[in-house]
Amino acid sequence: MNRSDDKKKMLTTMPIGKLLWQYALPAMLAMSASAILNICDTIFLGRGVGLFAIAGLAVTFPLMTLISGIGALASVGGTMQTAIHKGKDDSEKALTVFGNVFSVNMLLGIILTVAGLIYQTPMLKAFGASDVTLPYAQDYMQIILLGSTITISLVGMTGQMRAAGHPRKAMVAQLLAVLVNLILDPIAIFVLGWGIKGAAIATVVSQAVGWIYLLCAFLTKDHFVYFTKEALMPRMSILKDLFAVGISPFFTNLCGCGIVILINLTLIYQGGDDGDMYIGTYAIIQRITQFLVMGVAGLGQAMQIIASTNLAAQEFARVRRLLMTSIFIATGIMTFGYFFVTIFADPLSALFSTEARIVDLCVPALRIGLCTFPFIGSQMIAVSFFQAIRLPKTSMIISLTRQMVFLAPMLVVLPNLMGVNGVWWSMALADVASVTITWVTLWYQTKKLCV
Repeated sequence: MNRSDDKKKMLTTMPIGKLLWQYALPAMLAMSASAILNICDTIFLGRGVGLFAIAGLAVTFPLMTLISGIGALASVGGTMQTAIHKGKDDSEKALTVFGNVFSVNMLLGIILTVAGLIYQTPMLKAFGASDVTLPYAQDYMQIILLGSTITISLVGMTGQMRAAGHPRKAMVAQLLAVLVNLILDPIAIFVLGWGIKGAAIATVVSQAVGWIYLLCAFLTKDHFVYFTKEALMPRMSILKDLFAVGISPFFTNLCGCGIVILINLTLIYQGGDDGDMYIGTYAIIQRITQFLVMGVAGLGQAMQIIASTNLAAQEFARVRRLLMTSIFIATGIMTFGYFFVTIFADPLSALFSTEARIVDLCVPALRIGLCTFPFIGSQMIAVSFFQAIRLPKTSMIISLTRQMVFLAPMLVVLPNLMGVNGVWWSMALADVASVTITWVTLWYQTKKLCV
């Protein structure tokens, strides 16, 4: 039995709890480490440059969300396809999927870089940049755009490495990038005095290190997928399958980009003279909550790979057990995170800035915005599950319903009634509504599994 057969047998026979632990832990550690890096990055900026630098960083969040969406466009579907082909022992098709994911991601990254550099100033102003925060946002955005090809390609290769049955190598690549960034960040900001530019340079260089590590790994034939010249040529039939799955997270991120812009503009309007400070506060909240969300996102990625392989092998009972176990773990993570953050909201907020005012702004926002987090974990797993069972439209509808049907109207109405706190309550109430819809949809879809 070759290594590919061993991996397939493990995915379809090993006890779900043990299997999920083996696959999910590396992904969760890597994603959480990435979130910790973003937290440290923001702390360094706040203490080394100032709160307006954090606000400038927040202005670029729509761009970062867009980059994530473009990265998911081919990568999510590619990960699912490779996992399915692995379940069927079809290495030839898996190689073609891998090559197409790599080629398309590189092309998308180049297009984004060129378009972004041309239109960066009007984009940033549309994102909510003021005269004070625009220079910071420009310095950061220019460098991030130059490295966006590497960023998008790294997402694809990481997913392919997990789908090929090597979650630890995918984790090593991400942790390597995090470690390099943590070393370079304080040097660039505090020692060299490069400010927010230094933070951006550290980010791009660190991602390039992780990218090179995976590139070298895929140049050998030791994995289920690897580089071949023939597979790098884009094929319409392959791209159609990739985009059919990836369109859901892409549109979700695209709408998320619009929501972040709306939040920024609302904070500027409702915050008055403190508008930039409120945007900085929003950046801090995002960084803190991202740590919890990224851990569950890593769990969801691992669950997708296991579910896809077992579906291909028609192990429907295992798929259902996998789903329930993942939801249980995700709910536990988010519940613990909620209580931890709300209890220690004051010292957590104070980490990011020497200004006492920032604590006054962050603490109520954290306690309001996170009040629904114990329920969010199940929704995140459900969205990943729908993608794994080839229901990308269902996944997309749930995500878009939360953002466009509930959150966007609330952001228009509630802040006019409650001021800035209306922004935080809009997020919480939108989560309640969308989670309810998710639970109903998940119950309906799981009934259709042949268990």
